[in-house]
Amino acid sequence: MNVTGFSDDDNGTFVGNQSVEQYDDSEEPWLDWTTAMAVHRNILYVVYALGFPGSILSAIVWLRRHVASENPSAIYLAALAINDLVYLMFNVLCRLRCIGCDSICLSGDSWFCCILLSLVWSANFLEILLILSFSVVRLIAIRQPLQVRTLHHSF
Repeated sequence: MNVTGFSDDDNGTFVGNQSVEQYDDSEEPWLDWTTAMAVHRNILYVVYALGFPGSILSAIVWLRRHVASENPSAIYLAALAINDLVYLMFNVLCRLRCIGCDSICLSGDSWFCCILLSLVWSANFLEILLILSFSVVRLIAIRQPLQVRTLHHSF
């Protein structure tokens, strides 16, 4: 009998006696980083190609006088479109000016990249705040609709 309690003459058929290879997680054969980066880069090109004209056209539509005067939500949507346009511009500038803007900014080598990166982050956080304020305004409009009242003057 062997250590496991099973009798086996050659100790080779029992799975518990065989050596098991350790999984090395440093190499991920299922993930090809060159393909992932190529897909990421192509998606960014599509976002830039559709984002710039889409943001400009959206801002033009929402800032028209008759649309903005009749719909108070149009101001928020126009601000979102302008914010998206600013975000895209600074993001493109950051990618063109210095690749790896995060590491350069953290090392303090380039003040221009730090300013670009902070503007990208600011536009990103401003978009969240604009969406929150737009939602609050819509909630108030639904919960407390405008009521038309006639004023009776007694002279």
